[in-house]
Amino acid sequence: MSIFSRIFSSKITPEVLHKALKKGEFVFYYQPEFDLKTGEVLGVEALMRWVNNKRGIVPPNEFIPVLEQSGLISEFTDFLLKQTLADLRKIHESGLKNVFLAINLSVVQLKQPNIAEKIQNALQAAYINSSFLECEITETKGIDHELLESDVFKKLQDLNVSISIDDFGTGYSSFDYLRSLKIKKLKIDQDFVREMFDDSKNQTIMASMIQLGHDLGLPVLAEGIETTGQKEWLQEHGCDMGQGYWFSRPLPIDQLLDFLQKKIQNS
Repeated sequence: MSIFSRIFSSKITPEVLHKALKKGEFVFYYQPEFDLKTGEVLGVEALMRWVNNKRGIVPPNEFIPVLEQSGLISEFTDFLLKQTLADLRKIHESGLKNVFLAINLSVVQLKQPNIAEKIQNALQAAYINSSFLECEITETKGIDHELLESDVFKKLQDLNVSISIDDFGTGYSSFDYLRSLKIKKLKIDQDFVREMFDDSKNQTIMASMIQLGHDLGLPVLAEGIETTGQKEWLQEHGCDMGQGYWFSRPLPIDQLLDFLQKKIQNS
């Protein structure tokens, strides 16, 4: 059975997703990104979830492929930009005016011919400076040469939108991306962090990635930090930023605002 057949035999159909969008079943949770030296919240990453009465909370890997195959991804991109930038406006109005927003964009979304214009219009509608938006590109989604040679990244850079590589170290074209794109940040995949004390090779690889990022003048963020030991090792080896349950799990916007307000009061 082809991938296409498996996707569309799963009962998650474009029609189901379209209705779910109209009913407001898609929500965003936000996971903060922290400065490992100061503990300051630097940004938040937007994570889309489908909350359905029958299915419960559905992770994006189960519905994003359907969106991409069906062409509905363009409509969802509009929703993503409108909602997350509106939430960023709330964060800034709460007193954290320098917090940035990171959104995940797939290769299919990046190949939309008007994606840069969509982003520019959404930023203007939300009265958000483009320097506060970061587009995360996941290596494992397979950025191809067609995309690398397109003008989409230049357009985003002209808008002053940052580009970061998510799950760094898991794909096959890491160095090609670093050479071809003006990257602003590397994010070490959580699998390396989770298994860092299981095998000394993982620590060697992570230390090398941190050093590589610094040699290129890039800040490095480690994902999936869950223990004090992981956090301390990363601090000792010069990792700049951290994200994970040790700091905070992903939160809906109201809970995120409460969390950020407590951070302000305790700072």
